[in-house]
Amino acid sequence: MAGASADVNVPVIEHAAELAHPSPLARRNAFVLVVGFAAIILLGTILLRLPISGSRRPLTWEEALFVSASATTVTGLTVITPSQDLSLFGQLVLLLLMEVGGVGFIAFSVVLFALIGRRLGLAERMILKQTLGVLETTRIVSFTLYVLAVTLGIQVIGALLLWLRWGPALGYGRAAYLAVFHAVSAFCNAGFDLYSGTGEILFGFGQDPFTLGVMMALILIGGLGILVVSDLIMYPRYRRLSVHTKLTLVITAVLIIGGLLIVLADEQFTGTALAHLPWPERFWVALFSVISARTAGLTIIQLDKLSPASALVLMVSMFIGGAPASMAGGVTISTVGVLMVAVLSTVRGVPQAVAFGRTLPLETIAKAVAIMTVATLLCFFVTLLLLVDRTGDLFAVAFEVVSAFSNTGYSLGTTADLDTFGRLLIVFTMFWGRLGPLTLVVLLAQRERPMLCRYPAEQIVIG
Repeated sequence: MAGASADVNVPVIEHAAELAHPSPLARRNAFVLVVGFAAIILLGTILLRLPISGSRRPLTWEEALFVSASATTVTGLTVITPSQDLSLFGQLVLLLLMEVGGVGFIAFSVVLFALIGRRLGLAERMILKQTLGVLETTRIVSFTLYVLAVTLGIQVIGALLLWLRWGPALGYGRAAYLAVFHAVSAFCNAGFDLYSGTGEILFGFGQDPFTLGVMMALILIGGLGILVVSDLIMYPRYRRLSVHTKLTLVITAVLIIGGLLIVLADEQFTGTALAHLPWPERFWVALFSVISARTAGLTIIQLDKLSPASALVLMVSMFIGGAPASMAGGVTISTVGVLMVAVLSTVRGVPQAVAFGRTLPLETIAKAVAIMTVATLLCFFVTLLLLVDRTGDLFAVAFEVVSAFSNTGYSLGTTADLDTFGRLLIVFTMFWGRLGPLTLVVLLAQRERPMLCRYPAEQIVIG
């Protein structure tokens, strides 16, 4: 989200070559990211455990930990009903955790450093560089502050639009609070809401094109990431888009259009979730559900009434997620895009992976393969452990695991029935999903060393 200011460098995509050289700070940076998010989750757990946070009863330690982890990792899976089980104080804690988890505790730390007048060292600048996905570190502080201002500004605009729409029906005082909460939840792709359990979907605006349009815009902007939004902002001036941006936009459009067509035809696949809606409302509800599946998780339909075909499409969309350096989770569109380009190049017999006239480095492809492999194995083993621990439908359990890994929050009702072991597994999966891909890339880069000798090559039979 850079480029509107003359003193802010436009971020560029960090090539694998820049990540490849070993750095003594890499392991420390990954450690700081993990410990920092863990500390935020712990603090949130303590605050949510306070008697003042519960509306009808204090939350248990298990419930507080689960909700805090889900909010900090901007997932949205929950074992309580926030609108009924949390007091105003508890809801505000939830709101703060979503904001910090979405925008990033590293970015917020820059503000704190600036306020107390402390200069950032090389280690802090390198962490910010990795978190925000930018190459230059010389003006990283000004860029981070600019990103914070823009992200908060977008949320304010979204909240204002929702407030103007909801005010006449809900009362302007109550509408202001609800608009802020759901604007933050949508932009941060967090998935928490205050309408579940009240009997009204989105406070009666669940089929309103204006409301759904505003929230879809927030979800999309939050899920596109800093790099893409920066490119789009600067496009009128430079008339060029990076390969990263082009790949992200193309795959995003394919996922949305393909998912929309399947969900619109859900009734033909024995689904009943949309059968009661007239076609204009069905279109908006289906479009919102498909866009929300890309790690936002705000639910306005009964997911358990979707056909298996529609649910599978949503699960794949969740697993892919959004763009890097964004509020979204998943293996990220870039990973999938790189693998698709590599596969198409192989099928066409092209020796190099080429996308939009640019060759993708082999290191980038290798890291994409590693991220996809580790993510798939993680989801497989967590699903297996949950199935061993309890009886349940395979697809429903896998859907829940993918939702946790991708930090989406869509649920078929499995999470609420899990025991303590199962809930801790989901907490671990949410935590890994938020930090795993980033820390994996950093650790892989840390292990790369110049080879002093070369071994002879030998073909392996595959396929």
